[in-house]
Amino acid sequence: MNARPRALLAEDEALLRAELKTALALLWPELQIVAEAADGVQAAQFLTQARPEIAFLDVRMPGLSGVEVARLTAQRCHVVFLTAYNDYAVDAFEQGAVDYLLKPLDLARLAVTVQRLKEKLAQPPADLSALVERRASGPLRWIQASSGGQLRFINVNEVHGFRADAKYTRVLTPRFEAHIRTTIKELALQLDGEKFWQISRSAIVNVAAIDAVQRVDGGLALRLHASSEWQAVSQAYQHQFRQM
Repeated sequence: MNARPRALLAEDEALLRAELKTALALLWPELQIVAEAADGVQAAQFLTQARPEIAFLDVRMPGLSGVEVARLTAQRCHVVFLTAYNDYAVDAFEQGAVDYLLKPLDLARLAVTVQRLKEKLAQPPADLSALVERRASGPLRWIQASSGGQLRFINVNEVHGFRADAKYTRVLTPRFEAHIRTTIKELALQLDGEKFWQISRSAIVNVAAIDAVQRVDGGLALRLHASSEWQAVSQAYQHQFRQM
């Protein structure tokens, strides 16, 4: 185990984040705070860049929630949730989070969390994907994708379409392309069905990004903004275009 474990603090309230940092310095001087994030997207980026062993995640943050960020830990670090909602926190604790801290912060309760973390560091981090899937009741909002050797965090509203490509799925935006391992079938279940339409077994498009639709040999084809390519719409999905 690292003699000086590394931690990420993700909390959108600057005063609470500073209070937590000060309290941790008092209770656990060896702990290194290697990154501080004010929103979920920043927190997700720091997970990759700073590679902490511990992440303190506010459940409700702008961009990505703490729960969504927990999915991205991919069992790489131990998670402590910060929350004002006790019922949610207890559920998170039962699903494998090391602990939860209720707001406002209590020093004695934090001391218990520190002790639990010290004991957990010798063990592999828990898989919190089940918690995320159950709690993430809304449609997918952000995507973590690879592009040009970089890891990008993409707002789904910026995506014009998704196309299956061998072992990957291409994420098409007006500015760049990226790749994810999530299949078209899985994406269809996670995206907002009113904003994203599946047009074939291998493609999903953002309705707002459709530039033109035309009939071709008795079928339909569409073209997206910023693209010259026409994509065929399979018979099974053509009913979505009847009112267009």
